[in-house]
Amino acid sequence: MITVVGLGSSDVDHMTVGVYRKLLQSEFVYLRTKDHPAVELLREENIPFQSFDNYYIESETFEETYEKIVKELLNRGKDEDVIYAVPGSPLLYETTTELLLNNDEDVNVEIIGGQSFIDVCIEAVNIPVNEGFQILDASTLAEKDLNHHQHTLITQVYDQFSVSDAKLTLLEYYDPSTVVTLIIGAGSESETLITKPLEEIDYDVPNSNLMTMFVPKVESTDLDNRSVYYMREIYQVLVGENGCPWDKVQTHESLERFLIEESYEVIEAIEKEDDDLLVEELGDILLQVGLHAAIAERDGYFNFHDILESLNRKIVHRHPHVFGDAVVNNSDDLKEVWNAQKKKEGKTERVKYEKEYATKVLEWMKETIHNEKSLSEILEDTNETR
Repeated sequence: MITVVGLGSSDVDHMTVGVYRKLLQSEFVYLRTKDHPAVELLREENIPFQSFDNYYIESETFEETYEKIVKELLNRGKDEDVIYAVPGSPLLYETTTELLLNNDEDVNVEIIGGQSFIDVCIEAVNIPVNEGFQILDASTLAEKDLNHHQHTLITQVYDQFSVSDAKLTLLEYYDPSTVVTLIIGAGSESETLITKPLEEIDYDVPNSNLMTMFVPKVESTDLDNRSVYYMREIYQVLVGENGCPWDKVQTHESLERFLIEESYEVIEAIEKEDDDLLVEELGDILLQVGLHAAIAERDGYFNFHDILESLNRKIVHRHPHVFGDAVVNNSDDLKEVWNAQKKKEGKTERVKYEKEYATKVLEWMKETIHNEKSLSEILEDTNETR
């Protein structure tokens, strides 16, 4: 039998009565780490304990550390009652608890909760929780997890390196001047807040297992403009009842010619090697996709997310040599894999006249751009050649 108890967010004053009593009745306690203020209780009461801090030193990854801890606990839990104490709450960002609960060694696991770091962090920086907030793990932090419309607490920051790593990910999304806070020892007598611009947050960072990063909710038009969701909202408004008189009367058919025009402008930007122009013209292509999606959604057929789902599913499926186990050694292998995947989708071989058409049009476009000829002049030259 293994009983996992939570030591709480900081010192003994933040320990629950149930955990306090359980520890006082214990003959021996295993600790994930002894680097926690509440461990002082065990020393004061002369309760023997053993920490697993040595596993952090000898293991190359946290995953390996946690597996070693759990393996030892399960071996002991088969023959004896084990008290295992962890910082904070056993059920919040505690990987060893998760592994213990999912063990296949037929060892019973009981949980006695402790106060989590969330409550004291909310109090430390006065997070208005009714506005919504999220909790993220710095060890797995990715740009796709970030949402500037919500307050964010980031766990698993404990030294300068981990804070710097989190900062680099945050800078992919947030402005460098965004003000963030490191909360150290939240709720304890030694609680410390370090508030700086994001670009400076990893300067002079102390080592602490009781550290959390806080990124407040940000009102930012720039960040909104980088959002697919915001783009979708814009086009829904444009084609809606109170939208733009021109946009809301468009159909898939009426927009056909604009896709051709915008494609020409993309090619022109590529041929001119003008990156700023290319960004703008690719945006105009996406504009066409946004309008088509909004029109279809308004009429009840499909939406922008359906387009993304179809595209992403197809791309991953047709690249099993990248996202799967297929092996490609040359262009012939690649063509074979590609065609095989298309057949699995129910695609049948057909003559694609549009490819020949696209080649001819591309030639015309390039000649027009580089020789400053009009498209009509190119067509006349082509007809004369024929």
